[in-house]
Amino acid sequence: MNTLISSGICVVVLLCVTGASAEQVNKLLGSLADNDTPHSIACAQERGVSLGQCSYSIKKDENGKSTVTVVFANGFKRSLFFKDGEFLKASVTMSGVGTNADWILNDGTHFIHVDGQRYEVPDTLIAGK
Repeated sequence: MNTLISSGICVVVLLCVTGASAEQVNKLLGSLADNDTPHSIACAQERGVSLGQCSYSIKKDENGKSTVTVVFANGFKRSLFFKDGEFLKASVTMSGVGTNADWILNDGTHFIHVDGQRYEVPDTLIAGK
């Protein structure tokens, strides 16, 4: 832990000295602080298929809305929309309209089914700002 902090401080100082922007420094500090953030989430693109791992990106706003965009291994993307920590709907895709959905929050994970697809989204990704 001390090595990680020391390394982070050295990188931040180096970035500052070399003229890095405040945004770059904030991103680096955020990535060092978010060591518990998963790099992927569990997902399945079709019914009956075992869960695999999908990459994702997340956007949050100041009104309690979060959008998690999930990317399957084949490049297919679907956005999952949340408001105040509750799942609302998914984006429209060729596989469905995104409202044929069911979800439950259990033990810190949102288990979401949309148009035959399954997602397991840790609550820590969408909770807070």
